[in-house]
Amino acid sequence: MKSSTAFILILISIGLLYTFILPQYDKVNSLRESQTQYESILENVSALEAKRDELLVKYQNMPKQRVDELTKVLPDNVDTVNLAMNLDTIGSKYGISIKSIQSAKADQNNSSTIIQGVPSSPYGSASFNFNFVSTYSNFRKFMQDIEHSLRVTDIQAVSFNSTSNGLYEYDVTIKTYWLK
Repeated sequence: MKSSTAFILILISIGLLYTFILPQYDKVNSLRESQTQYESILENVSALEAKRDELLVKYQNMPKQRVDELTKVLPDNVDTVNLAMNLDTIGSKYGISIKSIQSAKADQNNSSTIIQGVPSSPYGSASFNFNFVSTYSNFRKFMQDIEHSLRVTDIQAVSFNSTSNGLYEYDVTIKTYWLK
């Protein structure tokens, strides 16, 4: 009787091992793996927070003039009025007055890019068209000043017509950028 009781207890132990203990042991192992993954994520977050704090201190210690220059290079929005004023200020050095400025087209978020999973760009762009009357030499100087200005711009198109008094009417299309 003792041997049959021992045999039954061994069978019950083996049954408990396969039905309860091994599945629980697998769950514990998967939880340990998850724990190590979460710990590594927390370490990465801590490193990112430290880097953010370091960059924030550097930003706060920058001179205001430098911050203003960086804001001019890549502003945080499309500022058509400020762009028009900058172009008019540059042109006024050469006797150029901007007749009109208009937005040709602006990049818009496409719902299809979201559906396709394409990451959006960290910057946006917009094209502007403006026209003015000037001599060719003043036009060249004006374009050089736009090229050397702090604002990031690409000249996309230039067209001109001659007028009766030796001046030219220029039509310029530029593309400018901003941070989203």
